[in-house]
Amino acid sequence: MSDFEIKITRNPDEIREAQKLRFEVFNLEMKKGLKSSYERGLDFDDFDPICDHLIVRERNQRRVVGTYRLLLGSEARRHFGFYSEREFNLENIKKLSGELLELGRSCAHKDYRDKALINLMWQTIADYVKNHQVRYLFGCASLPTTEAREVSAFFSLIKEKYYAPDEFRVHPLPEKSLAGWDGNVNIADPESLFFRLPSLIKGYLRIGALLCGPPALDLEFGTTDLFLLLDINQASAEYLRRFGLSASKVSHAVR
Repeated sequence: MSDFEIKITRNPDEIREAQKLRFEVFNLEMKKGLKSSYERGLDFDDFDPICDHLIVRERNQRRVVGTYRLLLGSEARRHFGFYSEREFNLENIKKLSGELLELGRSCAHKDYRDKALINLMWQTIADYVKNHQVRYLFGCASLPTTEAREVSAFFSLIKEKYYAPDEFRVHPLPEKSLAGWDGNVNIADPESLFFRLPSLIKGYLRIGALLCGPPALDLEFGTTDLFLLLDINQASAEYLRRFGLSASKVSHAVR
């Protein structure tokens, strides 16, 4: 991967480059970003200064082409909590033992949106997980719709195989609930519907992430969010092997 440079940063200038990429992807390409972002051409909020930012820079043109935002539980407790708490009640998640890591604002430039770049970002996240002895990774994963029937179908599909036990359950805040949705829809063609899921959600599920509760509306972005959580101890063997993680080592570190 010599075509790219990748790092974790809190440098304001580099964060601004990540915010510019996020604006280009969320607002200009997907038409789903924050309205306030158009004022400066940047996707930004009050969480950016307290987070670590993963950035991937393309060597030739020196532009940032991939980014992730990372917020440790220990850091969230020192400030104003997790981003996900603006949509979900996370009391059960915050009771879990071990370090937590919230992932968010992930995106890649359309010209570099391939497995090589995604794997590079996940390798860096895996190193971050090891360095900070993280046990649980979680975040909001968006469905690009607020239509109740579509959301119901996707939710029911995921719930069938990937629903978390009760101790991990989260619920949307009352003002974020989606009216008219149904979590028990009969799916006629599961394979076809799974194919239509956003690639980010499919990727999380394949490495062992679980769906933790009903969906929440993100009215600012015009999407519906699902809360997904990955316990490193329950991650797929392929994921652990590929990124050099060890469930037993992580478990021992956080006891």
